[in-house]
Amino acid sequence: MDAQKVMLFSLAMRLSSFVNLAMLILVSVSASASVVPDVTFFSSSAAHAGSFEAANDNVNEGSVISAEKQNQSVNFKRDEKINVAVAANFAKPLKSIAEQFTELTGIEVAVTISSSGTLYAQIQHGASFDVFLSADRARPQALVDNNVVHHGNLVDYAKGKLAFVYAGDLSSEASHETSGKRNCEQIARSSTGDTTAQINVQLTDCLSKQLVQLMENPQNKVAIANPKLAPYGDAAQQTLQNLSLWQQFLPHRVMGKNVLQTLQFYTTGSVKGAFVAYSLALDLPADLSSNLPSNFNSVVNTKSADAVTVIVPVPETLYQPIIQSLVVNSKTVATLSPNLFEPLPIKNAAAPVDEPIHNDNVEPTRAFRLSDANGVSSPSLFVQYLMSQGVQHSLIEWGYEPTIASGVGN
Repeated sequence: MDAQKVMLFSLAMRLSSFVNLAMLILVSVSASASVVPDVTFFSSSAAHAGSFEAANDNVNEGSVISAEKQNQSVNFKRDEKINVAVAANFAKPLKSIAEQFTELTGIEVAVTISSSGTLYAQIQHGASFDVFLSADRARPQALVDNNVVHHGNLVDYAKGKLAFVYAGDLSSEASHETSGKRNCEQIARSSTGDTTAQINVQLTDCLSKQLVQLMENPQNKVAIANPKLAPYGDAAQQTLQNLSLWQQFLPHRVMGKNVLQTLQFYTTGSVKGAFVAYSLALDLPADLSSNLPSNFNSVVNTKSADAVTVIVPVPETLYQPIIQSLVVNSKTVATLSPNLFEPLPIKNAAAPVDEPIHNDNVEPTRAFRLSDANGVSSPSLFVQYLMSQGVQHSLIEWGYEPTIASGVGN
């Protein structure tokens, strides 16, 4: 009898463990299902630059990219993790910047990607992001105005640009479109003495004609991001309104949740054209045309077997400047200066210099050391790195203007 009781007790304990495990699995599944559907995630510890999928073919909702951690080149590092929320247009540059930051400091950066409006709403409802990088200034400013974050935690970090991409068939109907494309190309690449204002007027006229021509076919669709959620969608709406084409555009409209999805509509052939961030247009998968000018006023042609993709810069006279701002999500003021990632004068350095350079005309300096950052929070340190001169200058390669150069940074 005692043996039977022991067996029954053992069986009951195993059954209880199984039930608890099943409940745990159900809770986990339920939590996963509650993820906002247009949000994507990645971590800076996923090291390989080519593994970021959200800016390419498919935006895998709620997915996390995993890979081997990068080798750390620093002897002293912080074993910490910060959570950064970023607007979809800036996701790819941020991936590269976050990986560099992690390699330098050891601080892992977990990144959540969505539209500015979606991320703003999450922060308003208590989302625990350490830093929020918006595609506009209005939403970070609103967080300051609503006393969600300290007013000293607002920083302008980049100036974005809008582009219109469209597909011109290399078939029987291509002759007229190709002619229009050459005209735009000649205007954008003009080496004449035309002023910027004159070029903008000509390019505006060219863009208007391209849109009208595209919308002559009732089957052609054009994508924009949701203007209520995405600043680049708002800029696209402003452009169409200033061209007096908004009403004509509405029957052709396809709307994406953010600029990544808007670009995806184009790359999958769902639409004939799309208004997207210029930085994303540069990543269209094809060979770029040779002799591409270094400035923004350029038209890039990418060819496939059946079509040519034309990337037309939208004159900035057609939309309000896209100043992209960030906030450190704290009611305590962040430590954003002095910037520890700028070369430090030796006389103010906290640690000795390995190989001091003596020059009568140049003050000796040394590079960043994490030991100098005692008392500086990891979110503050991340923002300092993003705002350092080297990182700001690199934004040009991604299709942005650095805020320091354009005079709009804090």
